[in-house]
Amino acid sequence: MRNRMRLTALLSSAVTALGVLLRNAPVTSAAKMQAASKTVSEEIGLVGNLICTAGSDNADRAALQWATTLPASGYVLYRSTDAETGFEPVYEGYGSSYEDDDLQIGTEYFYQLKALTADGAFYSGVHALTPCAVPAGLNTYDNQKGSSLVYETGGYKVGDTYYSYALKSHGNGDIYLEETTSSNGRSFGNARNVADSSQNSALASCKIESVHIEYLPHANKVVVWAHWEQPSGYADGKALVITGTPGGQFTVHHVYNPLDIEVRDMAIFFDDDADHTGYLIAAANVKGQGANATMYIFRMSKDYSDVTEIVQKLFPDQYREFPNMVKKNGYYFLFTSQAAGWYPSSGAYAVTKDIAGEWSGLRDIGNTSTFSSQSGWIVNLQDQNYLMHAYRWLRASETSGTTLCPLYFDNGFAFYDYYPAFRYSTKTGALYPEQQGQLLSQDKPAVSSLAAKGANAPCKAFDGSYRTSFSAVEETKSWPFTLTVDLERVCDLRNIQISWYICKGSEGYYAYTVEGSTDGQSWTTVYDHTDTSSETVSKTYGFNSNLISGRARYVRLNVKSATLQNNPTNNWYNPTIYEVKIYGTPVGEVQKASGSAAFDFEQAGGSTVPDITGNGNDLTLHGNTAVQNDPQHGNVLYFGGTANDYADLAPGLLDGCREYTVCMDAKSESEGDFFTFAIGQSRDKYAFFKIAKDHFRFETTVDTWRGETGLRYDLDAAAWHRYVLTVTPTACKLYLDGVPVAETDSLTTCAADMGSNMKLMLGKSFYDEDAGFAGYLDNVAVYPYALSEEEITGGTVRRGDVNADGKTDRADVIALRQYLLTVIDTLPDWQAGDMNGDGRLTAADLTLMKQMLLTA
Repeated sequence: MRNRMRLTALLSSAVTALGVLLRNAPVTSAAKMQAASKTVSEEIGLVGNLICTAGSDNADRAALQWATTLPASGYVLYRSTDAETGFEPVYEGYGSSYEDDDLQIGTEYFYQLKALTADGAFYSGVHALTPCAVPAGLNTYDNQKGSSLVYETGGYKVGDTYYSYALKSHGNGDIYLEETTSSNGRSFGNARNVADSSQNSALASCKIESVHIEYLPHANKVVVWAHWEQPSGYADGKALVITGTPGGQFTVHHVYNPLDIEVRDMAIFFDDDADHTGYLIAAANVKGQGANATMYIFRMSKDYSDVTEIVQKLFPDQYREFPNMVKKNGYYFLFTSQAAGWYPSSGAYAVTKDIAGEWSGLRDIGNTSTFSSQSGWIVNLQDQNYLMHAYRWLRASETSGTTLCPLYFDNGFAFYDYYPAFRYSTKTGALYPEQQGQLLSQDKPAVSSLAAKGANAPCKAFDGSYRTSFSAVEETKSWPFTLTVDLERVCDLRNIQISWYICKGSEGYYAYTVEGSTDGQSWTTVYDHTDTSSETVSKTYGFNSNLISGRARYVRLNVKSATLQNNPTNNWYNPTIYEVKIYGTPVGEVQKASGSAAFDFEQAGGSTVPDITGNGNDLTLHGNTAVQNDPQHGNVLYFGGTANDYADLAPGLLDGCREYTVCMDAKSESEGDFFTFAIGQSRDKYAFFKIAKDHFRFETTVDTWRGETGLRYDLDAAAWHRYVLTVTPTACKLYLDGVPVAETDSLTTCAADMGSNMKLMLGKSFYDEDAGFAGYLDNVAVYPYALSEEEITGGTVRRGDVNADGKTDRADVIALRQYLLTVIDTLPDWQAGDMNGDGRLTAADLTLMKQMLLTA
């Protein structure tokens, strides 16, 4: 390089590059802001709810969840305080959830999700949340220890009287329907037997399950449907049907197989159509078929005492149980659980706009064990909020027998997640989930003691998705094993939630410890879950939520064993963890990568090139790599093209980074297979770009060449060019000589996925059979964040391009005129219209824009 002025000019066309080089933190980029997309995909659902921290009276954090039926490779979540414009990315990655902790009470926030696919970007609708104080007087439900929902009144109010109904037994399986009454909805008495075996002898000796009792105001009728069986066994699969009038006559209509179909787990649903159509939904089968093989939907008779036809047969031979249906925003949602005996099972739902029409397939919801429960019925909180009421059949006596999960809906999608507690009112419908602090662990660097590949890397256990997982390579699996996450700052730990692998029929429970360290060297046990003689250990399957206490930056899950219920001495599980969430309070500053590194090769000679940022990340030269003089650039770094000719930095510069930027001037003499720039661990986990004589190519992977995603751009690279590559978790963008020329939003890995102590090399490949880079480099810089387009291009904007479509034409003139006449309220890029640079838009700017187009 001839002089520092040359470096400045090359690094950034119109701004002082050293100002960028010596920058210590990224700045907000106006270029990343965008207007809300008006095109909303029907295949994306996005929900958001306010959450509060235990002990706080403010709901000042947001939990976002999303789902799509599109083949999305990644997501970008945008936020704004304006429903129309100013949307900035707050999350970018591959997960399906995000918690936003940077909110102010009383400010309305708007969120929109972009799903990235091979066919382009698709958007959700815009959703608004306004952080607020939690209303006083709410009840609290404790999912950790168990609670009961509190209702101000019970039963059904008819006139001035409240009526309550329950199927009870006189003993010996003699079942009857009891009616009690109350004047205030709280104290019930006056018990009355309104239906029993005197009406149908089948009630004299039986067992009853899956009881559903509803009062229908339009008909002033109580409707009862339940699953009936002999005192022992489940061979009959019959339905008990009773109807009656509150305070009046009741009739036992049937104990039967509806339309000769065996029915067991069931639900009843009454539509809001003009006829108040009733439906029986049941896990059912024809005689001779396996019990509960298929989900049937029957239409009820007009008096709800019988069924008249089969409307749907869903999920044939999938053995789903515990159906429940709810209608929300014109969609019918049918929730079911996997049949797994008394063990936890995965929940799912299907959706339609027409019960008799086409239904979606089963869609995943929650985690793979319904948080150690079986999904059950839906609690409706005044049509304002909903809860999934799931049952924990296997549990320790001191833990909750039910798991209640806040349930949310959007655009035909449903969502629920686990919270240790929530505050609520059954009277107003208010619902405020409660966590034990901030979510500290999502998308943080993770490593394991076991090898893993590609889609099952350790980071997948911290990515915000219950459907991805860390899983060890089968050939190298072993027990015990560890999974460690770097929270990147010291935190007070409060809660760890672990979603485990379990296999239906071979469910296993896990023994483990949770350990913390502030320095990654000295470890302290913050939770011990290894006493297999304790019910807390031996009766918890699929999911653990542990309240913990400790201070740490590094958290290590030390998994000792898995014990399978059907074969306790043969643990054949491959070590797999779906998701780990750690909650608490940060007490230290974020400690991320050690800063930028930059090299101008001004100081010739020797095997070390100093880092001109002052961060001490010096470059070490190997082989015949050396500083030479170039007629155009002065001092440059020359690579001879052998595998031994390369340069590297001390490992770790980009450890934990979810985004980064690499800048360099280059003139290539290379062909074939080689890397010009590389980070990573080995030929299994790396990112690289090559500058060949005729093209630029970038790839990133955690699964060798098979998992590579990236981009290619063809050019004459035998001449000097300035290359700037920005990389984020889902996208990368190449700038050539200050101009963006290529980009992709289909990346599936980022630097943080590759573990710690990553190598950073110039001129050398991770593949031993590859050649080295042959050519010249100058003005090399690496940043542990993505530079903005303004920083790369010098802060220049396309003059006149107020509609931000990448060109300046008559459409921009029309848009600016409409803005000045207040026909429209905003412009996508008003600064581009400031033609005279006075910081405001006036008629003078409109005139200058017209003149520019006339002379173009």
